[in-house]
Amino acid sequence: MTKYIENQPVSAKAIANLREDVGWNRMEDSYRNPLMTSYFHIALYDDNILVGYIDSVSNGVTDAYIQDLMVHTDFRKKGFGTELMNRMIAALKERHIYMISVIFEEKLKPFYSRFGFFDMLCGQIQTYESE
Repeated sequence: MTKYIENQPVSAKAIANLREDVGWNRMEDSYRNPLMTSYFHIALYDDNILVGYIDSVSNGVTDAYIQDLMVHTDFRKKGFGTELMNRMIAALKERHIYMISVIFEEKLKPFYSRFGFFDMLCGQIQTYESE
């Protein structure tokens, strides 16, 4: 049985395992770093195993950035990613965040467009290789 848990601690190892499953670098040391903070996050568990996760960072007033939307490969195409996004957007709206942004690959544009996200010019740079 799956359950959604909001703003409760999630182990760095569980996040790293999920990141690895979706094809990203683990970044386990980064998630262990006490400076790593989250404004609001939602974890999705199946039998106490992390199978979905979404996080946001924010200044708490004007802007929030959604990051790390992940759904384990065994749980895809079942609506969990959509539900995580809907819950995150609702939570940020409840907190009266003025602007919500997300960075995504071109192939994911149809998914994010469903939530009202539109194209804007942005840039990104990776400053080091992580595990």
